[in-house]
Amino acid sequence: MKKKPLILLTSVAVGAGMLLVQDKLASHSSASASSATVASYEHSPSPGNNTSLNEKPTHINQIRQDNEGAPMQPAIAEAIYEAVTDDVMTESMTEQFAILSSAYADALSYPSYSQPLNPHDTQWLEPERYSTVSLPVLDGDVQAALSLEKYRFIYPEPITISVSGTLPVEAMTIELLDVETHRILFKQRVNEASLELPGKTDWPQEIRVKATIDFTSGTDVLTADFHYYQPVAEITQVEAPSSAGSDMAIPVQIQVEQSGIYRIRANLFTQSGQPIAVLTEKKRLEEGKQSLTLKAHYSVLNGHNDTLELRTVQVEKMSGFPGEKAQYGISRQAIWPLGTFNTRLLKQAPYQPSAEEQQRLDFLRSAAGQ
Repeated sequence: MKKKPLILLTSVAVGAGMLLVQDKLASHSSASASSATVASYEHSPSPGNNTSLNEKPTHINQIRQDNEGAPMQPAIAEAIYEAVTDDVMTESMTEQFAILSSAYADALSYPSYSQPLNPHDTQWLEPERYSTVSLPVLDGDVQAALSLEKYRFIYPEPITISVSGTLPVEAMTIELLDVETHRILFKQRVNEASLELPGKTDWPQEIRVKATIDFTSGTDVLTADFHYYQPVAEITQVEAPSSAGSDMAIPVQIQVEQSGIYRIRANLFTQSGQPIAVLTEKKRLEEGKQSLTLKAHYSVLNGHNDTLELRTVQVEKMSGFPGEKAQYGISRQAIWPLGTFNTRLLKQAPYQPSAEEQQRLDFLRSAAGQ
């Protein structure tokens, strides 16, 4: 069968706009997005022996969520591939393209750098949330869970580890191990169900927690993975916003330790706690004092003249080449007050999709037979 050029797949599947579509498509799936962690259970051998980390756990639950938002639904992703590489599309594929084109059209009502935010958008409101999973222990008779505050930490954040379940915890031994080398980074026994420990500058990015837990009726082992990063940049100041055409412009000052392409995300809130928008900006930054501008389009502000704040600020140094891992930075403040802003200063012009965005939409509608 004759194949169509794969360049069509690239034009559909890449770009900030498609990432936003992926988030909206998450509502069409019953699969929940969670933290990029692995929570697993492995049956503990007789006392005095350690279960090898090379052994496959008896039970494992793995759910992923990265900072690109909710993943594209597998059926739709497969349909896109088939549709652009084969000459024949099934009726099911056409329906899936219709869902995708509708979601993408909705996303294009707003610019990719300024998307509306509501209380249900947990992928933006809690981007580092760790989902605790209860698993069977002691031969499946009871349930227990190993919990972390989040799945991604940045030095010097401390790590808090806790265990909960249907049986009381008498004591536990906590080990931190390098996922790649299995080297023990930390080990301590405590006579309680939680432990807080300080982070270190020489820790690797991927760390496994191994908790050997003494319950009232036996001993078992729970494990969970998390990421720990050394900061590569710090947001040092956020200045008062000003008007720039249809956008409210928010200057951001950054101290950069490693040059590269940086993506900054922050949630715009009212001071009373109402989410308004998720703002995103990407820019190449060199080492030293740098700046960029976050923008909120008037369409997401909805006439808000309240006192505004930036919250949940994320600093990411993106991968520059295949195999390079992303790195992260920190914000000097958790909340940056912006004061009040007069939205009447903004140009009341609806967002106009770029030629590339319109081309993607036209393609999706054509594939859906619209």
